[in-house]
Amino acid sequence: MKSLRTKIAAVAIAIVALVAAPTAAMAYVPVGPSGTTTSIPAGGSATFLFDFSGTGTVTYTLTGEGVGPGSLAMVKAAPTSTQVSKAVGETVTVTLPSNATGTYTLVGTLGSESITLTINATIATTGFDASSMLGVWIGGGVLLLGGVLVTVFAARRERQDA
Repeated sequence: MKSLRTKIAAVAIAIVALVAAPTAAMAYVPVGPSGTTTSIPAGGSATFLFDFSGTGTVTYTLTGEGVGPGSLAMVKAAPTSTQVSKAVGETVTVTLPSNATGTYTLVGTLGSESITLTINATIATTGFDASSMLGVWIGGGVLLLGGVLVTVFAARRERQDA
């Protein structure tokens, strides 16, 4: 029975590792050379890490429709811009307004070096996303497998006792 518990624990740890690893990997999006383009859904946010070679303070400027100082984006209005300064190696988070449309430009400047990221505001998807249910299906399968194993071992023990 000890061996079975060990195997079940190993499977549980492996499943947790498989679920947690992608989450850690998606913590931020590294931004390389200028000209990179990405998309963020309207009302969504994304965290970026600009890859500067020097040290010091990076000034990030976000330009686009409805940009304000609150979280680098606020209500829909005429194109504006806002700035924030961070140390090299720190991430910057861009949050678009819920009614964002068009293109936004995020420029990171460190001395004479600058990196430009173009952000396209996309319409947020609505409805059911079947891929988000993957964890539920895996969990259900593990529970079902556990139930089957308990039933098999109980029946086996009953036969041995009879």
